[in-house]
Amino acid sequence: MRRILPLAIALVLLGCDDAPKQRGYLGYVEGERVVVAAPEGGWIEEVFVAEGDQVSVGQKLFRLEARRETAQRDQAKARLDEMESRLANLLTGKRVDELKAIEAQIAQAEANLALGRRELARQQELASSPAANPRLLDQARATAASEQAKLAELQAQLRVARLPAREDEIAAAKAQMDAAAAELAAAEIRLGDRTVAARVAGRIERLVRRAGELAPSGGSVVSLMPPETVHARVFVPETALAQLRIGTLLALACDGCPRDLQAQVTFVAGEAEFTPPVIYAVESRRKLVYLVKAKPSAAVLKPGQPIEARPLP
Repeated sequence: MRRILPLAIALVLLGCDDAPKQRGYLGYVEGERVVVAAPEGGWIEEVFVAEGDQVSVGQKLFRLEARRETAQRDQAKARLDEMESRLANLLTGKRVDELKAIEAQIAQAEANLALGRRELARQQELASSPAANPRLLDQARATAASEQAKLAELQAQLRVARLPAREDEIAAAKAQMDAAAAELAAAEIRLGDRTVAARVAGRIERLVRRAGELAPSGGSVVSLMPPETVHARVFVPETALAQLRIGTLLALACDGCPRDLQAQVTFVAGEAEFTPPVIYAVESRRKLVYLVKAKPSAAVLKPGQPIEARPLP
C-alpha cells in the first residue's frame, strides 16, 4: 500500500503536467469593412479594381452609365453661355452696325438742317421786299426748327446706344447668369458622381457587383477593409480583468506573426459573456469572459486569424 501511494501521486502530477495550459488570452482578428454603394441607380459600365487590390484615397473604383447626366451637363453649359453673351451685350451697348446706322441718320439730319437754315435766311431777306410772302417765312422757320429737333433726337439716340443697358436690366442678367452657373455646377456634380472613388484607403475584399450589372440606388458594389479597422478581439476571464485598462500593451502571438508584435487595448467590455464557440479552448469554453479589443502595432494581421494575447510585464 505504501508503494502504491507514491506511484499514484506521481501519476496525478504527471497528468497535471500533460494537461493543456493556456499561456494567454485567446481570440481572433476582426476588421470592419467599408461598403461602397452606387449613389444613384444605373448600369455599371466599368469596375477599375479587383479583389485583393490595395487602393488609396481618391482612386477610382467603378463607373456608372452617364448618358443622361452628360446631356444635362451640356444643356446647362449651353444655357450659361447664352446668359454670358446676353450680359456682355448689355454691358457693351449697341452693335457697331447699329451705331453706324444712327450716325448716318445724324449726317442726313445735319444736311437737312443746313438746307432749312439757308431757306430761312433767304425768306428773311425777302421779308422787307414787295415780293415777301409771310407764309413762306413761317414755313421756313418751322422747317428749320423741325430739322434742329430731329438732329438733337438722333444725337441723343447715339449717346444712349453707346451706353450699356440700365442697371436693373444688367442686375437681372447677372442673376440669370449666376443661376445658370449654379445649374451647371450641379449638373457637373451629378455627372462626377457616376464615377465613384475610394474615400478611405484599404484592401478590396469583395466585388458585390460587376460591369454589366444594374446597381440600384444605394446598392453595394465594392467592399474594402481599411487597415485601421483591423483589431484583435481577445476574451479575458474576470480574474485577469484588473490587469487590463485602456492603453495597456499586450503581446500578440499567432502563426507567422512577428515575435515582437504588440497591441494596445482600446476597449474593455463592461459585461461578461460566454466564450464564443470560435475560441477552441476546452478550459475557457465553460467560463464567462470579457471582450477586450486591442489595436495592433503593425498591419500584419488578417481578419479571422486566431491569436493569443498576454499582458506585457
